[in-house]
Amino acid sequence: MKTAKKEFENLVYQGMKSYGLDELSSKLLAILYSAPDPLTLEELSAMTGYSFSAVSAEMKMLSGIKLVEKTKKSGSKKLYFSVQRDMLTMTINAVRSKNEFMVSPALKDLPAIIERCKNSKAGDSEETLKIIEDYYQQMIALDLILKNLVEFTEKIRSGENKA
Repeated sequence: MKTAKKEFENLVYQGMKSYGLDELSSKLLAILYSAPDPLTLEELSAMTGYSFSAVSAEMKMLSGIKLVEKTKKSGSKKLYFSVQRDMLTMTINAVRSKNEFMVSPALKDLPAIIERCKNSKAGDSEETLKIIEDYYQQMIALDLILKNLVEFTEKIRSGENKA
């Protein structure tokens, strides 16, 4: 029979997988979410059954996209990892990261790419131009959606704080 903690970890694991995260990232986030205190790389490695180096690389990626926080305790050289337990904040951080690393660079670079494509004499430039322009329009729409999502989520959070 599963314990409530294991059932909860599995639920969080499935939720993280639905975001498109791989098995290890999802396991790490589920363990961290259910842990009362921050955990070290050694502890995470033992709990997941993955090697220290695999866990270390994954935690570097997860902290880079702001899904986990790393800290050091005074007098220790070990890194301790925790996860943001506020799902609204976690969602906002994920949306902001998507915007920062995918949408914003596309909006910045695509106009010049489109212009170069328009001036190209390559035989397939018209088809390529259509593909790039369609992608650019999608990035404009995604930028608006992501900004509205953050704004809406922050409104919900401020309403929660008033209740």
